[in-house]
Amino acid sequence: MNTFHKVIAFSAIALGSFAAHAQAESSLTLQDAIKATLQHNPQLAGYEFRTQALAGEQQTAALKPQLKLSTHLENIAGSGEFKGVDAGELTLSLSSVIELGGQRDARLDLVTARQQQLASSQRVFTLDLLTQVTQQFIAIVAAQEQLKLLQQSQQLAQENVTSLAKQVQVGRTPEAELLRAKASLARALIDVQKTQQQLKSERVKLSAFWTSTQSTGSQSTAMQPTFTQVEADLFSLPPLVPLPTLISKLDANPDLAVLGDEVHLRAAELKQAQAERKANIEWSAGVRRLQVSDDSALVLGVSMPLGSANRAAGAITTASANQAGAEQEQNTARIKLHTQLISLYGAYEQALAEVNSLRNDVLPLLKQALRATADGFQQGRYSYLELNLAQRELLNEQLALIDSAARAHALSADIERITGAALNNAQ
Repeated sequence: MNTFHKVIAFSAIALGSFAAHAQAESSLTLQDAIKATLQHNPQLAGYEFRTQALAGEQQTAALKPQLKLSTHLENIAGSGEFKGVDAGELTLSLSSVIELGGQRDARLDLVTARQQQLASSQRVFTLDLLTQVTQQFIAIVAAQEQLKLLQQSQQLAQENVTSLAKQVQVGRTPEAELLRAKASLARALIDVQKTQQQLKSERVKLSAFWTSTQSTGSQSTAMQPTFTQVEADLFSLPPLVPLPTLISKLDANPDLAVLGDEVHLRAAELKQAQAERKANIEWSAGVRRLQVSDDSALVLGVSMPLGSANRAAGAITTASANQAGAEQEQNTARIKLHTQLISLYGAYEQALAEVNSLRNDVLPLLKQALRATADGFQQGRYSYLELNLAQRELLNEQLALIDSAARAHALSADIERITGAALNNAQ
């Protein structure tokens, strides 16, 4: 994980608009969730083994050609004067290979390129994972806000039933309206229970990013979340940043970095293929013992394979094509990211405008209308149906505000993922 301090910096600014409250013992902040994911997510741990594997490949690639010790015994167990070992010749030699064309450096460069590609891939995976954590965190914050509203609506429905029951007793209101109020109360209770179950499910999904499973016999049960709520301000949103400012940050996009590393990897493969055009020289040196004359002599040998350039031509063609394809893919991805950023920016702009309109224009008017309707209901000028309609309209728009704010935060997280910077820090 030490390789990813930059990722931790990204996570620290992710959803930077979420203002943390005083944290209770069973509450969780976004920073807590990100820290737990970085430390305990099992998928991230898999990169450590791949890193170790490439370290082993690098160690192997750095090795020089090994020395070989060989022995040969000739002219033995024949016929005539070569019968037995009287005419035997024993040769003891040492041999190796002289690599030409920078083949060892090419091998090392290739492994280094693969290590860089793995590091970039790990960074992209980590950022994707943290974006998912952020999105899930947003879902919990939105569900908490929805639950608060629905619980208030349930309490209001209960007050309506109590008030109507008194009016029915004195004959001011038909019993049918009381029955409708009781039905609304029952429906409000269902909505609260449904949202409570949804919130519980969302907490389990979030904790799954850093918890494991416990096996009991033949069954495996997921560990339950240790927190009961998350701490954040859903309605604090990052301001709009000029689109050109965000576009200028696309060059630092981690996906483009991975594709850039792919180009470097293909270039390293091409370099290795070109290095293999040079034939290696095999040499040997040793001592031969001549049993017949009881003498010794030095033995030297040099060999070189022929046609190495032709044999490497196919590999060079393949590596060149792969490099060109990687460069083309990088250029295509840059265009797609540019288009995606423009689309996300427009969607965030719309979501932010919707939040501001609902909060500053729509809700104040509906609250004022509800107060007037409630006063008229108490004075007998409005029926329960009109009161219930005013309450329902306000509740629906309050829920719409929550949805808009959650969508805006989700879009903000996607923009931060593409640009690698929080909207608050984009300038």
